[in-house]
Amino acid sequence: MNIPRRVVLIGIAAVAGLAAFGVSRYLGNRDNAMLASGTVEATEAQLGFQATGRIEAIGVREGDAVKQGAVLARLDTRETEARLAQARAQVNATTVRLKEAERDRARGQTLLAGGAIGQEVYDKALLALNIAQSEQAQARANVQALEAVLSNMTIRASFEGVVTVRHREPGEIVSPGAPVLTLMNPGDRWVRIYIPEHHIGAVRLGQKAAISTDTFPERRYGGAVTYIASQAEFTPKNVQTAEERVKLVYAVKVRITDDPNFELKPGVPADVRLEEAAP
Repeated sequence: MNIPRRVVLIGIAAVAGLAAFGVSRYLGNRDNAMLASGTVEATEAQLGFQATGRIEAIGVREGDAVKQGAVLARLDTRETEARLAQARAQVNATTVRLKEAERDRARGQTLLAGGAIGQEVYDKALLALNIAQSEQAQARANVQALEAVLSNMTIRASFEGVVTVRHREPGEIVSPGAPVLTLMNPGDRWVRIYIPEHHIGAVRLGQKAAISTDTFPERRYGGAVTYIASQAEFTPKNVQTAEERVKLVYAVKVRITDDPNFELKPGVPADVRLEEAAP
């Protein structure tokens, strides 16, 4: 089973590849367009088991595409399955005892009404029925608990995506919550850029963008503005020059809308060209 479905918005650090200005920089205003650079980010989830155990199998490799709900990895379940079989057998045994106790109670009630037994004898039959009911309820609860443990020993894909990191290998012992796989949603990638305060008025939600990289310099990828920060901030601290750090900028998220071959991977430095919208 997956870790509590904790979806992490991660931009893999690639500071060294972003030239002198760090994570994001505003490149200027040319030909009635704004240019800025940033890093490709994506929605990712770290998946792990909710139980302690030895990894029996991992059925995917880095780069594999998976469907939502697909089984990705599992722990060694033999001991748990044996305990579950015993617990189910216990349920069957308590069911037999419960039926006997119900018959004894019904017979006792008839005998009590006819005066053949006293109240004390009937009360013992009633107590035996209550005990049998409690034993069966406990046996069923044990089965449910072990079924939950067994479910927690399997990792399933929380969404359709691509495996980007395989943190562990079969045979390793893992504890609850330890990352085993990282799954990325390729349909939810973006470039976060920062636009100077005096230019942010020309940026609009839905505004089209062209994204390019040094990896494929001749290609342009479609994008659209999906988020504009409501408050200005100082240029991120990892910008190297003091002059740039004191400038007020707005964070802008440009979602990648056209990259069918998944060439813009998280961590790749990218340049964004925004055609200026009318004020």
